[in-house]
Amino acid sequence: MSQSVEFSEHPFAGQSKLGQVRLNAPKAINALSLEMIEAITHQLEVWSHDPHIAAIWLEGAGSKGFCAGGNVVDVYHSLKQADQGQFSYRYFHTEYQLDYFLATYPKPIICWGNGYVMGGGMGLFMASQYRLVTPSSRLAMPEIAIGLYPDVGASYFLNKLPQHIARFLALTAYQVNATDACELGMATHYVCDEARDSVLKALAQGDTATLSRERVETHIERVLYNFSMADDLPLQKPELQMLDKDIAQLMTGTISTIEQAMMQLETECDALQRARETFLHGSALSAAIILKQLDWAVDQTLEQVLERETLLSLNVCLNGDFVEGVRALLIDKDKQPKWRYSSVNEVPDGQLHGFFIVPDHFNQLQAAAKISSQSLVEQS
Repeated sequence: MSQSVEFSEHPFAGQSKLGQVRLNAPKAINALSLEMIEAITHQLEVWSHDPHIAAIWLEGAGSKGFCAGGNVVDVYHSLKQADQGQFSYRYFHTEYQLDYFLATYPKPIICWGNGYVMGGGMGLFMASQYRLVTPSSRLAMPEIAIGLYPDVGASYFLNKLPQHIARFLALTAYQVNATDACELGMATHYVCDEARDSVLKALAQGDTATLSRERVETHIERVLYNFSMADDLPLQKPELQMLDKDIAQLMTGTISTIEQAMMQLETECDALQRARETFLHGSALSAAIILKQLDWAVDQTLEQVLERETLLSLNVCLNGDFVEGVRALLIDKDKQPKWRYSSVNEVPDGQLHGFFIVPDHFNQLQAAAKISSQSLVEQS
């Protein structure tokens, strides 16, 4: 068992069990390391074949949040050691495989999305069947600030939203509250922050020895419905709904017209001001990549999106603004990144297209990752 992720089993509907996955790196708001990703994948594989495990509960340790994202600092250090992307490929490939495994898992998955749910945390959260948010929840894809792009299947699940909202979330790192998350379908249930133990206790109650998937889902949904209808549940204003017309105007057209609209924006709305600052201070190269990837991903399957993201993430790490973005925000913390381009209009079409092309050593990276995965299986 990895110390940075804990596994346990709890009663579920009588004699069945609930498999619990707990991200256990609270000081880093449970940022996902490769070790954590591999440990979770292995345990989920074991539980998928266990007839006593009826469902999975996924949560993070600490009160700050479920998961603030992937551990991109490890990726940064590997790139600074000039490993030609070997660790980067393995990290992102393994992370995206876990996201797909969760999305296609044979048993229901319940994710407790309290506090910050960002980046890699959003990948886990959105791949879960039941996505619980609380008054403290803040959902976001902040990758533009580190020279990356919303990955972990984001161009799949964001495209389930209205186009202008998807673009806004991807380009501005806007933090979605619980009410908006439910209204948009990003979350399935809104419950109190303090309800976690009570929800688990209610899920444990019952007297059915064996449960079909349909009965398991019925039991879960009955429990979650009761908590989502609690009288003491704090009300939150749906901020995105109130900003819908403004966002639609800002996010119309090409990435060039969006940049122009954001530069010309004059508003007294704090949320829009923050969005504007984040977009304009973020990587222009990433902004161009983000819109190209979002537009391509319309009508694509999650599997197709994750396959393309594996390639795109590798190329962005090797040739994009990622290294500089992580340096400025997480390593030196000067928050003064020196991006390659100051405007999306400066990004050459040829270079932008190059991020979506398979690099010459891609097969070598795939082979190295398979060898590493096989060694892990033999050791476990």
